[in-house]
Amino acid sequence: MRLRTDRRPVHPGAWWVWALATATAATLTTNILVLALFLAATGLVVASCATSDGVRRYALYVWVAAAVVVIRVVFRCVFPDRGGTPLLVLPTVSIGPIDLFGTLTTQALVSAVSGGLQLATVILAVGAAHTLADVLQLLKHAPPSLAGLSTALVIAVSVFPELARSTQDVRRAARLRGGRSGLRGVVVPVLEATMERSVALAAAMEARGLGAARPAPGLVHGAKRLRAAAQPVFVLGAILCVAFAAYGLLDDAWPGWLAPALAGCAVACALGASLVDRTARRTVYRPDRWGAGSTLTAVSGLVGAFVVIVLTTPQVRLPALDGWPSLSVAALLGPLVVAVPGALTSRRSA
Repeated sequence: MRLRTDRRPVHPGAWWVWALATATAATLTTNILVLALFLAATGLVVASCATSDGVRRYALYVWVAAAVVVIRVVFRCVFPDRGGTPLLVLPTVSIGPIDLFGTLTTQALVSAVSGGLQLATVILAVGAAHTLADVLQLLKHAPPSLAGLSTALVIAVSVFPELARSTQDVRRAARLRGGRSGLRGVVVPVLEATMERSVALAAAMEARGLGAARPAPGLVHGAKRLRAAAQPVFVLGAILCVAFAAYGLLDDAWPGWLAPALAGCAVACALGASLVDRTARRTVYRPDRWGAGSTLTAVSGLVGAFVVIVLTTPQVRLPALDGWPSLSVAALLGPLVVAVPGALTSRRSA
């Protein structure tokens, strides 16, 4: 069986659901073998579904993930834990009350590697979603009440590459004229070109009626102002809850129930932001369809995370630091299910 994704590509939201589920499963296990399987599954999906340009862009995430693992291990070597089984004895360097290097224990090294692999899996999962899913296509599916925020994000994502390209063009033109491209000679032309593009974009948006609002029936002026003020509060609250929940997953000092509670608050804030203005109307040009490939991608990520988080025993999911981690059928099945889109979805056309 092979899904034909050339006619109906995978919905960008499905890729983000798959990536977030994979990242969540990685943050809740310290088994080095399971994390290595998640890394391999993510790389397989990108190599099978991304274009050649996408694979080259994904290489940047691979280098960043590798650097995170190396920095984590080096940091543990410089600031080792004192308890555990000695593995390597390094010369101790004392700087005031701080002792650097010293005895590196097996538990400290395993903890550093597992923590680095957790962060690497999260980076590669998000990088895979960013590589496989078009951000501009995803923002088109934002709720109508968040149309202003999504429009601003689309413009920012679209204009930033143009800004870098304008800087390169100005520097190249200065070199061709035989002059030196100083700060004043680069900033002024780039700002001028940016203002011209902004005015042209604003005129094009106004000509197409973007930003025109129809007053909601039955609402007084005060109620409309209250709804307009509540929307950014809900959005900011959801962002803060997600940030604190992510920090709580990586910090063992936080209670275990706090991260799920913050995630629930973030979902509630997102629903409140989407329902704050039900009268909003928004049209989308050639919207993406949610087909069989999208369902398969989203379900594979969710099922893989469920198998690892719920069906895997705590002894396998969170192994002891003084022994070799073991694998079970559930721990092996989770990454295999995550890799299903790479086996059944054809490569996207360049």
